[in-house]
Amino acid sequence: MPKIKERKNTWLLILLWLLQLSAIFFIKYTNQNLPFSEFNLGFIGNLFLLILYLCLILVLLVNSIKKHSSISNKTIIAFLALSWLLLFISFISINIEIGLNDIYLFGQSGNKLFTGFLFTTFLIGLFSFLLYAFTLLFIKSKPNIIRSVYGSTLMLLIFLLLTFIYNNTLSYTSEKWQLNKSNRNIAVVLGAAVWSGNLPSPTLAGRVDKALELLENGFSGKILVTGSSAPGEMTEAEVAYNYLVAKGIDTTLVSIETSTRSTAEQIQFIKNKLEGVKSIKDIIVISDSYHLPRVIEISRFFNLDIKVAESRHVVDFKDKLYNKVRESIALFIFWCFAL
Repeated sequence: MPKIKERKNTWLLILLWLLQLSAIFFIKYTNQNLPFSEFNLGFIGNLFLLILYLCLILVLLVNSIKKHSSISNKTIIAFLALSWLLLFISFISINIEIGLNDIYLFGQSGNKLFTGFLFTTFLIGLFSFLLYAFTLLFIKSKPNIIRSVYGSTLMLLIFLLLTFIYNNTLSYTSEKWQLNKSNRNIAVVLGAAVWSGNLPSPTLAGRVDKALELLENGFSGKILVTGSSAPGEMTEAEVAYNYLVAKGIDTTLVSIETSTRSTAEQIQFIKNKLEGVKSIKDIIVISDSYHLPRVIEISRFFNLDIKVAESRHVVDFKDKLYNKVRESIALFIFWCFAL
């Protein structure tokens, strides 16, 4: 009789894990203002989370069918409650202003970094419990909490390394990304840093130069420059526009968007304002080579069909490595939580 009751409790715990997974999916799509009808299980981040939670559920099932349970339901409930609390706090941090938006690090605002830290801590917690349970069930030795946290951190680093490898092997030179000449195409320049004196950084200038090249060679008929500003600066879009004017472009061919603050917001703007417009054939998104893999993955999350073009701006090995590492971290966080 006690065993039957314990198994009923196990199924209740499994239901709570599944509800938590559903909550994460809800947070991801709500965070990007997408209806759940856009959900795609084939998206790498969604598939990763599903596999992670299936592993957690497998642990509960194995624990329940053993003659003597290795993990008490009290331990599982305590961890589950803690993880729900951390997930709730992480979700709340997305929607409240905590006064860190004037702080920028790695090109991200303090608010976004804080939210990313909370979600990452939540993820490390899931890894820690998985390792803790695995040690008890299969290795049959007494687990050490500190060792589990250390192991989960190592797991996170391995996943980041795999993301880095993915970033460096994703090809956007295949036929899918081949550009066709048409004055119905629009070249979208993603924003980048503005230097003192409201001058475009080499990164921003390189992206704008690529858009101008596409226009002059007949691959696009219009240019859209995007991006808001950091405190005390003109917007990235305005600086890019002024740069184009200085190059002598016909200003009737240029549009500006000055409200988006991140790559995800810019892709969202493209989906909401450009996708489905009959006068537009192909949307060509322009950015740097290290940034384009994340652009492509975010577009996949939005179920948005785009073309991409690589900026001509060249950076040295040190800067390129730094940018690729930063992009890999940002992509992994986006895969998991759409931040």
